[in-house]
Amino acid sequence: MASEILVERGDGATAVVTINRPHRRNACDFAAWTDLKTAFEQLGADPAVKLVVLTGAGGHFCAGDDIVAFAPVRDNTAQADVWRARIQECYAAVQSMPKPVIAALQGVCVGGGCSLAMCCDFRVADGSARVGVPVAKLGLVYPTIQLQRLAWLIGASNARRWLYEAGIYDSDECERVGFIDRRTDGNVVAAALEFGREMALAAPLSIAGAKAQLNAVLAGQVEQRRAELDAMVRRADESDDFREAMRAFREKRPPRFQGR
Repeated sequence: MASEILVERGDGATAVVTINRPHRRNACDFAAWTDLKTAFEQLGADPAVKLVVLTGAGGHFCAGDDIVAFAPVRDNTAQADVWRARIQECYAAVQSMPKPVIAALQGVCVGGGCSLAMCCDFRVADGSARVGVPVAKLGLVYPTIQLQRLAWLIGASNARRWLYEAGIYDSDECERVGFIDRRTDGNVVAAALEFGREMALAAPLSIAGAKAQLNAVLAGQVEQRRAELDAMVRRADESDDFREAMRAFREKRPPRFQGR
């Protein structure tokens, strides 16, 4: 069966990843979570790619986990744990990707879809976006790592209100609390690509290092990851890109970074 995760390469430096399950408002089954994870791992390892936009087909971003597909394994503890672990692996592949990732939001972005959007570096939305984590209406508790991301993004007080109310919030509210970084009245994917245009021109090693450091700071893992982070700083200090930046400065021209 063909993958329901589509990857479209743009000018060589950009890629658009689309969840193509509009019949389920882009809620992901196990295969889709797996393919989404694989897509981000492959794009992360591709030195030609400098920027990734994540979106959904058919006017919606993502309705989270496909509970209809999950139902047959719900009562099998081992299979359910494998499914849930795959979702977390997908989130990790998006968040740890060493390149800027921008979520292009429209329509539904709820539950696991909201979690997925929060794993991206930025969120660009149009006026149709509807965001929420209504777990309190399902009798569930939001996983701690997702709650942590929500609190980082919109602050503890707003996170409490969103979780306690279990509401679905419009783009005005999302912009007010800082969930989205930019609103557009036009094509949301085009707006996301424009939002990231300057990022795609920046030095890849600098982006990767800054992203790893920020993720470590927010997760309280700086000391555990100290050797890895220090190595990224040294690699940039000794890189061809740093020497190219110095040459470009002297020659009064834009640098041409290669990520090495």
